[in-house]
Amino acid sequence: MNTNQFPDSSTLGTTCNENYELDEQFWDRLIFRNISPKSKKAIEEMDKTICSYSANELIIREGEPIDHICVIISGVLKSTEYTAEGKELNSSYFFGGDIIPGGDAFPFYLVYGGEKNYFFNTYCFIKARAVWLPVKYLLPVIEKDPIFLHNVLVFVSEYSRYSRAMLRCVQYRKVFDRIAFWLIHVNAGNTTIRIPHSQGVLADMLHVNRSTLNQSLKVMEQEGLIRVDGREIHILEEERLATHI
Repeated sequence: MNTNQFPDSSTLGTTCNENYELDEQFWDRLIFRNISPKSKKAIEEMDKTICSYSANELIIREGEPIDHICVIISGVLKSTEYTAEGKELNSSYFFGGDIIPGGDAFPFYLVYGGEKNYFFNTYCFIKARAVWLPVKYLLPVIEKDPIFLHNVLVFVSEYSRYSRAMLRCVQYRKVFDRIAFWLIHVNAGNTTIRIPHSQGVLADMLHVNRSTLNQSLKVMEQEGLIRVDGREIHILEEERLATHI
């Protein structure tokens, strides 16, 4: 497959492989759960490429055509929209693995929303690998498989809910309040929450600096509201935590 068909081919990752064999790391995600053997075979046989990207590498330029679905295998990608004055308006993050709802593949919501071109730039935030599947071949496979179609519907719905919750989250002025909202609402009522990749990534998502995030988490622990265990946060006192929002 010609790499010129991919977004921003001039800045593709240093390594691209068109002979990628789809493994469990690719298949183990919501959108592919329980899809038919016929659908899996069609995906295995269609043209696809896996690319590796370095941090800060531009992957998609605003205005480029949306002709592929990107499935993130590892790492983190970040897309950002800006105001006319160049101020960051909104950022979305995409992770390898089941880190956030609907966050391991994109842009299904744009494809099914009728968009033809990207209206944001997408960068590699943390060193990443991603598989690109052509929209024109993938959509017919999805539409012929009821389970696949249902998965995509749930996937897009979860991502939309998560994105709206994040927009609300960053409107809080105090870092403590942003964290409280993120813990309670963005994560849909779970009492054990995985930190997305690292505290540095979470700080970027919440639009705060890492040291302030770390200090706020420590204060929450000291007050008995949460317990931080490596990359997991356990909510201990949700009602008290909710008083901050």
